[in-house]
Amino acid sequence: MNQALCKKENIDFDPTINPDYSFSEKGAAYFKYRIESGDSLTLLAKENGEAIGYLVGGMVTPDDYRTIASVAELENMYVHEAMRGKGVGVKLVEKFEDWCKEKGVQVIRVVASAENSDSIKFYQARGAKPVSLILEKVLESK
Repeated sequence: MNQALCKKENIDFDPTINPDYSFSEKGAAYFKYRIESGDSLTLLAKENGEAIGYLVGGMVTPDDYRTIASVAELENMYVHEAMRGKGVGVKLVEKFEDWCKEKGVQVIRVVASAENSDSIKFYQARGAKPVSLILEKVLESK
């Protein structure tokens, strides 16, 4: 499912996203860490024994210029298109929020592609607000 997420992001929003990240050495190490670490949460949503969505998140280091003591990041989430609008994503996020509360997290961060208006609306409907904006300029090679 992460490959489906990365492919969609690559095609629709950011061509610099590696569509095969989940099968790379770094991708495998990332998922292994998030699955095994006590400061992480990995969720898999199933229906009739079939995976229909997932969420990965965990504790991250707060920016040292902010006064926040504990931050968790919802790092990636994907729900199969046929299952969207049926509450799967909402349930995944609610479970992540519950886990964060148990860990004493002050702030949950989520990063979304700027042009992914559906995801941005989804997270805003759950109380997330824009805090920072990252701007990038792609330079032409000489």
